[in-house]
Formats: sequence, structure tokens, C-alpha cells
Amino acid sequence: MSSFNIDNINCAELKNEVYQLGIILYPQDLINEKFLIKMRQCVYKMAEKHPLKRWLKSISKVEKRTKKEQETISFLTEVLNSRFNLITDLAIRTRIINHLLELPETSLGERLLKSHLYLIIGNISKSDNLLQEFINKAPYHNWKGFPANHSLYHKLARDNIEQIIGKLAGHPTDRRVYHLLTQYLMHFYRNDALLTLVADHQGPALEEKIELKFIERFAPNLVHYLRLIKENESTRVTKLRNVKDYPLHEQAYWYWPFLNIDPLVSQELVLELQKIEKEDQLWFIYLMDNEKLTDAYTKKTGSSFLPGRRKYLRTMLDEPSNFMLGLFKLIEFGDIDDQLINATLKFQDG
Repeated sequence: MSSFNIDNINCAELKNEVYQLGIILYPQDLINEKFLIKMRQCVYKMAEKHPLKRWLKSISKVEKRTKKEQETISFLTEVLNSRFNLITDLAIRTRIINHLLELPETSLGERLLKSHLYLIIGNISKSDNLLQEFINKAPYHNWKGFPANHSLYHKLARDNIEQIIGKLAGHPTDRRVYHLLTQYLMHFYRNDALLTLVADHQGPALEEKIELKFIERFAPNLVHYLRLIKENESTRVTKLRNVKDYPLHEQAYWYWPFLNIDPLVSQELVLELQKIEKEDQLWFIYLMDNEKLTDAYTKKTGSSFLPGRRKYLRTMLDEPSNFMLGLFKLIEFGDIDDQLINATLKFQDG
């Protein structure tokens, strides 16, 4: 998105592979008709197999909804726009429960929608458990598995996200788990529209309660992180040196990528890093964004971190759950070529 102005594309720029990949990855819900007209003019004379021509044909397909899908959209849209916090009508509750049985939990949108539907039929514990399960996973594990083609339920959640967030935040039951979710999203996610909406419903009362013991039981690692970021750097470093309270494995997934750990870098950290390299090389590559950690690793092992990583990241393109994380790093390394563009098109086609 930073490589071009989508409303002012020059056709000559489309020979550049960076521009091609940028267009293919641009969020489809942000593409307007003016841009599509311009793109049709640009790709008209391109070969049929050109990535941009294939991309344009793909997004130009009209999505046909079955009768059942249309009924699902109509019914759940009505439920999401209901002014009630609890639905007691037996027929409506039964229909909601049937949808809950079908509703996946692959994306954040699906999980938020499912949590709301449980809430509106009065199953508060199930609603909270869905959110609690999410915030107890290290951010990396929730970033994985980004789907190429979103489900009908995800799209429904996306189109009604204001209603869902409003209902989750404003429900008269205990909202502590929801308020922890808002903190999780605001610290570990980068969707500006979602974060603006979440910030309006984050619950100021949580700030006062974050030090209390009973809050910790909902999401220990997240609460530890929220406490640490409130400390000054000296206190934070002192606490993180206590590996009994803050085990290194926990630190590697929850703290190292998000806090300044330069004063902590030591041989002990490098040993933990080597363990992660063996168990999950993809996350290891992300951890190596820290220059001081990279230097310590190189000094300890006697070899550079980078050789072989590009080849490994290419293998991640064959794994749908790791595709986007692998793609991001390859872009960051500057490895944008025809192979990467074609792999991205293949991924998007499912």
C-alpha cells in the first residue's frame, strides 16, 4: 500500500514487479470503480497469462449467493441490528444455535461474531471463553492461518463490525474479558479501522484493575505484558531477568518482539533462541529483527543468520497457514519476483 497511489496509477509502472504485487495484495474492499476502470485500460493489451490480467479476471467475477446464503445474511444481519441484549424467542434462538454449529473460528471476525451470538442467547460463559481462548495465545499463533478466501460468516462480521463491537462492549454483563481483548488487539494488530472502533469501546476501568490478582487469571501472559509496558525500562529489565517469574520461552513469544530487550541480550537468550530455531524456524526469523540478538547469535554460532532463510521462506509459500507470514518476510528481504507473484495469485485463488 505504501508503494503506489491506488487512485493515480501510471500504466508504465505496472511493469515493475513491486507494483504488480502491491496491486494483487491490495485489500479488495478498498478498491473502487475508478481504479478498476484504470486497471482495465492498463491490462487490456497484456498477455492472458500476465499476473495482473489473471488478477483482474478473478476479482471481476460476480459472487453468486445461494438461497441458503442469502437467508443466512438476511437473518443474521437482522439479529446483529437488534436493539435487544437477550433474545428469548424460541424459534429465533434455535436458528441462531444452528448457525453457531456451522460457524467456524478461523478468523478474528468469525470469533467476534460467534462470541456475540452466544452472548445474545444468554450463554455468557461460552461467549467469554471464545475471546479468552484467543487472548491466551501468543500473537504469532493468532497471526498464523490467515485464509485466502474468507467465509460468508467472516464477511458478514466485517460488514457489521460496528454493531458487533458495540454489543460486545455494551452488554450489561461482566466485560473484563472483552476489555482484555481490546488491549490485545490494540497492542498486537494493525488494522486502523478496527483499532479506531475498538479504542472507542476499550473500557477505561481496566487500566485501574490491571494490577489486581483476579484479572491475571483470565489471560496471565497478556496481563504480564500489560503490566510490563507500564514500567520504566530499568524496572522492566530487572523483572525480565527473573526467569522464574518470566520464563524465557514465554518471553520469546510475548515480549522480545514488542519490547526493547537490548539490555537483556546474553548467551542465555541465544540458547533459547537456538531452541526456537529448531522448533519453529519461521518465528525464529521474526525474532531476528532485533539487531543485537542477531549479533549475539552470530557470535555464538560463528555463522550468519541469513543464509538458507530465503529458501526456507519460499517453502512456507506452500503452507496456507504460514503463507502470509512467509510472504511478509520475503517482501521485507526484497525477494519480489515472478515466482512470488504467481505464488500469491495461487494462494488467493485458494
